[in-house]
Amino acid sequence: MSPPGTSPPSEPLRPGDTLGAYRLEALLGEGGMGVVYRATRARDGELVAVKVLRPELADDEVYARRFEREGRVASGLDHPHLIPVLDTGFENGRRYIVSRYVQGASLDDVLARDGVLSTDRVVRLAAGIGSGLDAVHRTGLVHRDLKPANVLVDSRGRALLTDFGVARGDADSVLTATGRVVGTVDYLAPELIQGRAAGPASDVYALGCLVYECLAGEPPFAAAAGFAETCLAHLESDPPELGQRRPDASPALLWASRRALAKDPADRPATGAAYARLLRAGLRAG
Repeated sequence: MSPPGTSPPSEPLRPGDTLGAYRLEALLGEGGMGVVYRATRARDGELVAVKVLRPELADDEVYARRFEREGRVASGLDHPHLIPVLDTGFENGRRYIVSRYVQGASLDDVLARDGVLSTDRVVRLAAGIGSGLDAVHRTGLVHRDLKPANVLVDSRGRALLTDFGVARGDADSVLTATGRVVGTVDYLAPELIQGRAAGPASDVYALGCLVYECLAGEPPFAAAAGFAETCLAHLESDPPELGQRRPDASPALLWASRRALAKDPADRPATGAAYARLLRAGLRAG
């Protein structure tokens, strides 16, 4: 929600506009909560990425607090596979978060372009994402919305985790007090669908869904007809086998990829790094 005495902006930002100490250069992308621009910092000309809360959400208390939390959470994290936050601010009714600018594309865009990824690339990306998740978990936080759209792949092929808008350190379940779903249904762990607390194992499950998508070209339960059917599949169904679809992948790698998709959190790899080690061993076995 907007602070007292302010009102949400009525006009969209455009390249050439300024926001705080930043001049917007180009639109990079849009999500459900924010619009991201490439920008330059006035004092030194450094390229940055500026994420601005959508104007229509400025007076929505849930989204305003989530956006503020994203800046607060991310600014306290420092890891090679996490995108660092440099600054946060509020100006003329607009909330914004400034991150380091990374040349690259979202994993979502990479998959849209390439369809599926090579097995060695999948394992390399999973190792980076898992390492970033473990760094988040060591602070007592859970990301809760890991998906390809929230992973940036830089020009060197390195995966960087972003978007901490729903990260929390308390025992929240997938449903908020207002009944809103926290997370994205294709990557929701069974325990979250059951209304149980989110934990590191929930993020490991989401990573397993992401790895499956990189191998198959779609999430494990993409064939489900809708939200309720997808939730039921997470709870009760095994993901389709990939042996025929990925003959280049060893049985050991395909077996390892499914370890993170166990219905019981206790049966999943304990950490992102442990899952990556299983994948790497499966790749070498091939």
